[in-house]
Amino acid sequence: MTSLIQAALLSTLMLASHAATAAAPAADDAVFLEGTRYSAVLSRSQGAWRLMPAGGSDIKLRVSPNCSHGADLPRGLWLLTRDAAGRPELVAPSATPLPAGHPGHVRLVDCDRAVTEGEAALALPPGLVQWLEHRSGSIYVVQ
Repeated sequence: MTSLIQAALLSTLMLASHAATAAAPAADDAVFLEGTRYSAVLSRSQGAWRLMPAGGSDIKLRVSPNCSHGADLPRGLWLLTRDAAGRPELVAPSATPLPAGHPGHVRLVDCDRAVTEGEAALALPPGLVQWLEHRSGSIYVVQ
C-alpha cells in the first residue's frame, strides 16, 4: 500500500512540475512587468515612445526621424542614470543581451546636438529627456 501511495504522489509531483514548466511565461514577460519594472517604452522600429506616469494615463509620443538619431539600443530593459559628468544616460543591466562590442551605456542628448558616428548617444527632444529624468528610472526597448 505504501508503494502505491508513493507512486501516486510521485506521479502527481511529476505532472505538477510539467504543468508549471508548460505554463511558464516567456522570459521577457516574466522579468519585465509593465508599470512595475519600467515606466517608459521605446519602440525603435516606429520611432515612438509610450510614457507611463504613475497614477496617470499613458502618453504616446512620436519622435521626428531627424531627432531620434544616434546609438541603436538593443531590445530589453535600460536603466536611466547619470554618467560621471552628471549627464543622463541609459545603462543596460546584466539581464539585457547586448551585441558584441556594444558599450552597455548610451548618453541621452538633445536633438540639436550632433551625434557623431560611433558615439554611444541617443538624441531626443529636450522635453522628453527631462520627462524621463524626472519620472522614469527604467525604459523598456522593443524593436
